Amino acid sequence: MSLRVGINARLLAASTLRGWNRYTVNLLAELAGRDIDLVLYSDREIHCDHLNRLDLNGVAVRISPAMRYSQWEQFWLPRQCVRDRVDILHSPFNFGLPWYSACPRVLTLHDAIDQLYYGPEKGFRRWLPREVISALRHWASRTRANAIIAVSEHARNDLIHGLGLSSSKVSVIAEAADPSFLKPVTDQDRLRVRQAFALNMPYVFYVGGWEQRKNIPFLLRSFAQAELSGIELVLAGGREDQRAELTRLAHELGIADRLRLLGWVDETDLPALYSGALGFCYPSKYEGFGLQLCEAMALGCPVLAARATCLPEVLGSGGETFTLEDPNELVGLLQRLARDPDYRNNLAERAKTRSADFSWARTADRTIEVYQSLISEAACEPADRP
Repeated sequence: MSLRVGINARLLAASTLRGWNRYTVNLLAELAGRDIDLVLYSDREIHCDHLNRLDLNGVAVRISPAMRYSQWEQFWLPRQCVRDRVDILHSPFNFGLPWYSACPRVLTLHDAIDQLYYGPEKGFRRWLPREVISALRHWASRTRANAIIAVSEHARNDLIHGLGLSSSKVSVIAEAADPSFLKPVTDQDRLRVRQAFALNMPYVFYVGGWEQRKNIPFLLRSFAQAELSGIELVLAGGREDQRAELTRLAHELGIADRLRLLGWVDETDLPALYSGALGFCYPSKYEGFGLQLCEAMALGCPVLAARATCLPEVLGSGGETFTLEDPNELVGLLQRLARDPDYRNNLAERAKTRSADFSWARTADRTIEVYQSLISEAACEPADRP
């Protein structure tokens, strides 16, 4: 008998394939290929790009009538699960579970960044209505989940010790690089991307947000101190309103002519950008997983990552880490990366070897184990009623 799993898929209405959506789509693609029936729930149409990634033979999509989000989550969703006779309801993005449902509930809680990192900075803003409502939704979902999936041991520890969740409730199941990063990148691909972005010099690469916790000024200062003549620092991601501050800092540091701010880049260009780089550098102060490390390692791109939160755990032996207390360690690594081809080749080999430890097939297998364990437990206990 097939396992029938309901998925809160409402964030897949957006076309973006970063962060939580990337996790959701890759997990669904693997689950859809198993003996599992998936029912995707949303209050908006799911973007066709995401549906095109799935084997739709085992996938049903349920779109609700227009209604307030709280009504959709707390009433429509659990009732629809009953009608569809789902065995498990899974929300893959930190919130989105109803207080009651007739079936067990699983929550993927990627991190506790909002509560533990940003929480102390909010001050009086935490009492604004939208902040209170958001906090209540997150609290209710993690409180009422029968099982929680964390994506790293560091995230699990934050959830247990920072948010007070029971250790028996939280399993660690790592993410992995999107399949698009597992395909060989040709010289023609790299040339096309270099020409598209006018990348005429060797470069160190970063992709991700440019917000405060990503620690981009630390990377700029270290790059400037390394004095890498003829080498650019290429940053992809971020927002347009963050560009001016980074440009100002680059002028102060004397590297404005070697800083390239690409902004948002197309998914199809990312593999070649990683592959064509001298290395990938990730200076973030706080991450739940750091998926970019998996992407870079899958492509054999040498990786340098901050010795902070989950990054050493994910990187393992696949690259080098550096302290955020002093830029000198990163400065030395950047200089060696730029000047020592043998060192780059060694890092590339280490990256490829480490990348084999991550796969969406393994993630799906472990997730199914969580589902099956809950179903076995539910058979021995009275079910909640919506």
